[in-house]
Amino acid sequence: MVSDHLADWLAQWHDVRELVRVSAEVDAVYEIAAITDRVRSDQGSPAVLFDHVRGQTMPVVTNLLGSPRRLSAAFGVTSLDALSQRIDDWLSISLPRGKFDTWKLLPRLAELSQWPPTVVKSGLCQQVVKLGRDVNLADLPALTMWPGDAAPTITWGQLHTSTPIGAGETSAPQNDAGDARRHVCMVPLEVRGRDGLLIHGDETSELWSLLVEYGSRGQQMPVAVVLGGDPISSVVSWAPLPGRTDPLVFAGFLRNRPVELVAARSVPLVVPASAEIVIEGLVDPQAAFESAGPISRETGFFGPSEPLPMMRVTAITHRANPVFPAMVPGTAPSESHWLDRACERLLLPLARLWIPELVEWRWPFAGASRHVVFASIRKTYAQQARKVMHALWSLPRAATAKMLVVVDDDVDVRDEDAVWSSVAAHADPARDLILWDGPADPLDHATSVRGVGRKLGMDATRKLPSESGASRVAQPLRWTAEIEQRLQARWPEFGL
Repeated sequence: MVSDHLADWLAQWHDVRELVRVSAEVDAVYEIAAITDRVRSDQGSPAVLFDHVRGQTMPVVTNLLGSPRRLSAAFGVTSLDALSQRIDDWLSISLPRGKFDTWKLLPRLAELSQWPPTVVKSGLCQQVVKLGRDVNLADLPALTMWPGDAAPTITWGQLHTSTPIGAGETSAPQNDAGDARRHVCMVPLEVRGRDGLLIHGDETSELWSLLVEYGSRGQQMPVAVVLGGDPISSVVSWAPLPGRTDPLVFAGFLRNRPVELVAARSVPLVVPASAEIVIEGLVDPQAAFESAGPISRETGFFGPSEPLPMMRVTAITHRANPVFPAMVPGTAPSESHWLDRACERLLLPLARLWIPELVEWRWPFAGASRHVVFASIRKTYAQQARKVMHALWSLPRAATAKMLVVVDDDVDVRDEDAVWSSVAAHADPARDLILWDGPADPLDHATSVRGVGRKLGMDATRKLPSESGASRVAQPLRWTAEIEQRLQARWPEFGL
């Protein structure tokens, strides 16, 4: 079972050399980020714990989930593929057809009861409480990552809010019996002074829609930024889950036990009780946005400078001896790209519900795990690849991908050479390319207009006679089973 407590998690990885401890004094401006960036590798890199940060009392940990081994362990599986299989198993449950089937289903129903979060009276995240004049964001070792960053940034915070209910300045307190729907996401937060955080979201997100809804009701939006605690909740907050999915219920499913929540101290929200640090505050939707950025982003480039909403901090609570987690953005494979790989595995079974012919997909690191998608399908009819492209462009995250490549199910989409070989073998530019205008990734700096761009779809499947003419159907070179068996039997004779 994965511990809810970051200190236990760090101790576990230190013992197997997946955590490196730096005892020398380091600077939160550039130095921590530069060290973290230098140790990353294609196969994943260790977490780095900095014990002594200049001018700060809290240690900083970076690259917490920056390896497939630690990511898999966070979910209690041996590989991320096993994570997909677990979700597939749940989604494939059939309705019982008799008493025997009903009895077999009872353990699954008991497991269901463990998913919703539970509210407890107190939490370790509130061992220290700072309100009013005691609030000072300078007490937190937020990092300035790269030369050119406008300010220190909080990058590992789960941003919790909810849909508004009632009327007045803020909504009524959220609890699991209420009507408010929880929303959790992870976006960079730019530190401005003692009590200001600029929220680096974008207008296509649900967070923005909630802000507009609060504004229409004349209410301020309560927000809680949660740092540390259970690593699964952090991954879930990063994932682009389908609409109306409660992220903490989903986290409970992945954990096999509920997330424990405690009432926030200054805003009407509940927050994970096991967090290291919680920053509470309010966003006034009717206040003028403030100029922000640029700051470094997970694409490996700087994000745009633009007006953004300001969160005014009303409280900071934390453990008695907290550790401050930070994610350092950079080119692939940085920690954010490994989180995207976990999301790829989490979302594949859900995508198959909508696209049953989908076998596998890959969001390659070369496309920043967001701009390019490779997909393999079981093809049974003409133009099926085009149908899949349009279906993928309707799903979260894939909706803003600017290139989709669809191949047959015998092509390994994890092998980029195999994908491009299929393109070379089966794609005719005059017939098999789709160009379509639609929403683009707001962080894609290559588009002429931010958030709007042209998309390219490539049908690299083998063509059926109705697609290319019977005389033009490709016949790949393959050995027969008889030849393969004979060769295998005689192989020792050849001395090879």
